[in-house]
Amino acid sequence: MCWRDALGLGRDWGGDEVSVVLNLGMRRTMSRVLGAAVLPILIPVVGLGGLSGCQRGVVIREEVIEAEEGMVVPGPFAPTTMRIHPLTHTEADGDSSRLVLHIEVRDGWGDTIKGVGDVQVHLRRSGSATIGESGIKWDIDLRDLTTNVSYFDSVTRTYRFVLSGMPDWFAVEGRGKLRVQFRTARGDGSIAVFQDEFEIERVATEAG
Repeated sequence: MCWRDALGLGRDWGGDEVSVVLNLGMRRTMSRVLGAAVLPILIPVVGLGGLSGCQRGVVIREEVIEAEEGMVVPGPFAPTTMRIHPLTHTEADGDSSRLVLHIEVRDGWGDTIKGVGDVQVHLRRSGSATIGESGIKWDIDLRDLTTNVSYFDSVTRTYRFVLSGMPDWFAVEGRGKLRVQFRTARGDGSIAVFQDEFEIERVATEAG
């Protein structure tokens, strides 16, 4: 027996409309419309495989599973790499400069994606191995989805952060070393840390 017959989808309901709604990757639901009332019914996946005469499919229900440090377990398109994008630059901010940082996150297929996690940005003197007392650090929390999306630039497919408070030595020396760390969750819930470095130079441009 086909599952459609078992659910009565081939029957005459006396003028009532019966529809099946397929939400890809989320759930399969059936709604029987009785006048103005809609009664949603979840169709369990287990048990449908034993009903012969139909094409079989796999329905995956998406659930948000928390991981360590307020992260969430990603789906199959989880971040696997992160880099500081070449669009990264500085621009004039009054008598000082501000950093316009672009970072790009990709999945295992090499496609650019969004990622849930937190970003730590370090700026140190060129030639220095550590951030030291003269360096500066910015922390950016991307665990909140609303905040996360607000930083994402859909044109460049990168996260774009405008960071002020550059150290005084940067205006004098005109260059520095950026290091960015992106902490996110793997599919098993453990924490992954991706890191990249970038040599940044001071460019005297007017703030846009």
